Amino acid sequence: MAYYDQDFKEVAHCGANTTINIACDNEGRKGAAFGIVGRSPGPMTAVGVYILLPHGIPVSDFKLGGIGQPFDPPPPEGCVPAIIGSDSLGCWGHQCPQCSGYFRNGNHAAIYPQTCPYCGLRTAAFQFLTPAQRMFLAHLAERLEEELAAPDKRGTQRQVEIDMESIVKQAADEPKPDFYYASQTQQTRYKCDHCGEFNDIRGLYGYCAACGWRNNIQMLTGRLEEIRQSLNKGQAQPEASVGQSISAFDAACRDFAKQLVRRTPMKAARKEALSRLVFHDIESETFKRLKDFFDLNPLKGIADKDARFIRLMMERRHVFEHNAGVIDSRYVERSGDENAVEGNLLRETRENAHRLIGLLARIASNVDSDFHEIFTPTEWPIKSFKEKQERASQ
Repeated sequence: MAYYDQDFKEVAHCGANTTINIACDNEGRKGAAFGIVGRSPGPMTAVGVYILLPHGIPVSDFKLGGIGQPFDPPPPEGCVPAIIGSDSLGCWGHQCPQCSGYFRNGNHAAIYPQTCPYCGLRTAAFQFLTPAQRMFLAHLAERLEEELAAPDKRGTQRQVEIDMESIVKQAADEPKPDFYYASQTQQTRYKCDHCGEFNDIRGLYGYCAACGWRNNIQMLTGRLEEIRQSLNKGQAQPEASVGQSISAFDAACRDFAKQLVRRTPMKAARKEALSRLVFHDIESETFKRLKDFFDLNPLKGIADKDARFIRLMMERRHVFEHNAGVIDSRYVERSGDENAVEGNLLRETRENAHRLIGLLARIASNVDSDFHEIFTPTEWPIKSFKEKQERASQ
C-alpha cells in the first residue's frame, strides 16, 4: 500500500464533506443539523461528537443511528451533534491527552473507551481527538453560528457544505485552511489478535487502542516464527537463531517490566531495582522479583529439565554473541555443560534452537497472562470479535 511505503507519512482526509442543514419554519424559527456526504470512492467512516457551543468544545461521543433513530446518548444541554470523517484509509488519527503520544487506529468508538498504546490511559474516544480535529470542530461551531444568524425566508430549507473534498484535491504545495485535518502513518501496523482492531503505532510495542491488550506476545510470536522459518530454510545458522530468539524474548519481556514500573505506584528504591531487570539470564534476580513484587510467575509450568536447558542455551548465546563462539571460563562454570572445554568452539544444532524457541514462547505467554490480570483489557471489543469469528465459521 503506497501510504505505508514509509513511516510518518501524511494520510489525507477522506474527502467527505460535513453538511449543515438549515431549516426555517413558518414562524421564522430556525434549526440546524449536521450531516456528512462522501463522494470519493475510497474508504471512509464517520463518527459523532457532541460539541459545546459557541466554541465547539468536544464533550462526548455519541452513537450514530439509522434513519429516524435518535442519537445515543441524547445531547447534553448546550451541545449539538457534529459528524466528522476519517482519513482516506478509513482510519483515525488520535493523540493521548495524558502523554501526547500520537497513533492511528481503525475505530473511534462511542460505546466503549479507547486506550493509549503508549501510557495505557483508558478514557472516552473524544478525549483522544487531535488538535487539528478539535480545530475542525471549532470551525463547525463558528460556521453554525454564522449560518443561523444569516437571513432565511420562512418555510425554507438549505444546506451548507464544508468542502473538504476540494481541499484534499489541492496540490501539495497549496496552503490548506487551519481547520483541515489529516492523519499520519506511524511505524508498526497490526491487527490485534484479541479484538481484530487495526493499530498503527510508533515503536514496536503498545496497547491495542480498542481492547487495551498489549501486543508484546503478538510481536514476539511473529518474530520467533520468522526465526523458525529462516532456520528451516537454511537461511540462518542455529547459533544466530539462538541469539536472535533470546534477544527478541528479552526485549518483549523487559517491555512488560517497564510497563509495570511506569504504571504501578511504588517507592523510588523499588522502581530503581525493577528498572534493571533482564530476561536473558534465567538465574538473575528478575524472575524472583517479578514473583515477589507482582505475583508474576514466568516459569509457571516449566519443568526443571526445561529450566536447566534454558539456562544452558542462554549461556551459549553469551558465547556466540560475545566470544565468537569460543568457550570461556564463564561458560564452563555456569552452563552445566559437562562436555565444555575452555578454548573449544561451541557448535549448535537446529533441534536445540527450535526447542529453545518453544520454551521462550511459553515463558513469555506466562508473563503476558499475568500482566493482563493486573491491567485488564476492555471486554466488549474482544467479546464482539469472538462472536463475529463464531458466526463466520458457521
